[in-house]
Amino acid sequence: MKLEDLGWDVFFQRQLEAAAPGLIPARITAEYAGCYGVHHARGEALASLSGKLKHAAGATGEMPVVGDWVLLADRPGADRLPVITVLKRKSKLSRKATEDEVEQPIAANADTIFIVQGLDGNYNPRRLERLLVAVLESGAAPVIILNKADLCPDAARLAAETALQCQGIPVLVLNSLERGGYELLTPFLAKGRTLAFIGSSGVGKSTIINNLGAKKQKTAAVRKSDAKGVHTTTTRRLLPLEGGALLIDTPGMKEFEAWDAPAGLRENFDEIEALALNCRFTNCAHTTEPDCAVRAALDAGVLAQARYA
Repeated sequence: MKLEDLGWDVFFQRQLEAAAPGLIPARITAEYAGCYGVHHARGEALASLSGKLKHAAGATGEMPVVGDWVLLADRPGADRLPVITVLKRKSKLSRKATEDEVEQPIAANADTIFIVQGLDGNYNPRRLERLLVAVLESGAAPVIILNKADLCPDAARLAAETALQCQGIPVLVLNSLERGGYELLTPFLAKGRTLAFIGSSGVGKSTIINNLGAKKQKTAAVRKSDAKGVHTTTTRRLLPLEGGALLIDTPGMKEFEAWDAPAGLRENFDEIEALALNCRFTNCAHTTEPDCAVRAALDAGVLAQARYA
């Protein structure tokens, strides 16, 4: 497989040209206990951090993740190749840990990140906003997938509300069983492009991945009582799709908080901020104040209630 097929481009080539000679560029394709799976121009290998890089990563708390491009020392016959350098990322998806709230990078260099919500009871606008903030902060392009539309009689209404709530973000509607709507994914599946899917357990991420032609993922039943599924992916991996795109497969996450979220929140709600400039009072709370432009937009139907709530 050529490096370009793995997502290599001029952004990374320039970094390689500025690095020490003799190093091998490779992409991290899997995370294991104590080492990484990598893919380079000559094939696949195992790699581990050099002592210097491990010390530096330990000081910052930021380890390489699936999707990272790294430079390896050329050690023919070695069981594991040393990772000398992690190249600068084009994008980085991060979340806060649930206990110590330390940044946790979970995927690097994704071009497009799909935010998946199930319409069979999982749909939650507030959760969608949090995930959208995370993607906006990552530097990747967000795309929203409303899955299992065939199980929801209000799918069309929810899709319209989501499109209004998240203006400018593509919203795709898929069926759970008959692959309805999958043709909408085609523009995002170009060869060498890197994708990632995020969303709660049970929304159908593994089924979508299977239908896109990735290596088959184990799927689990969803409890009908609460529409919650079982975590079925156990490691983060970079999987090739049939058309040549690459997919970062991440475990289902019950809690997801964007790291450094305020800028993303501002971008998500720039419509409200623009309206607020026309309010009579600069400190308008958009509740009972006279001449409130935000309330006027709500009353006129110009601003969706879902974006204001």
